[in-house]
Amino acid sequence: MERDGPAAEYRFEQIRAGHDRARVALVLSLSGKIPLEVLPTEIDDSFAMYELTLANLEPGPTFLRTKEDLTRFKDAYQAAVRAILRDHGNIEVIHMFPAVPAPIAVLCGRELLPKVDPALLVYDYDKRTGGFTPTLRVH
Repeated sequence: MERDGPAAEYRFEQIRAGHDRARVALVLSLSGKIPLEVLPTEIDDSFAMYELTLANLEPGPTFLRTKEDLTRFKDAYQAAVRAILRDHGNIEVIHMFPAVPAPIAVLCGRELLPKVDPALLVYDYDKRTGGFTPTLRVH
């Protein structure tokens, strides 16, 4: 793969505290920025909301250019899941809202430890309906 521009770096942060420790949502704003206003109304203030995004680039469809970009994402993603578990304990599911390229989508499911990690309830954005709907449960 050819690289022009800086290597992708990632930033993970909590963007809303929530008031139910068992309810967690993770937004992956990588191929594009996901505004919180487009999330389903069920993802309310009871949910703790986290975001994993690019630290040094604008989210866009061409950010993933090298194997090292993918490896750095894997490290950031694993650290994010561990931080969520540290903060929320043994939760059943993480509601995931991805704007990611296919290699990252595959990696998110593949990196789960079935006996340790919560399931992922993955939502898909549909332009026709103008919103996210739950599409896949991964574990």
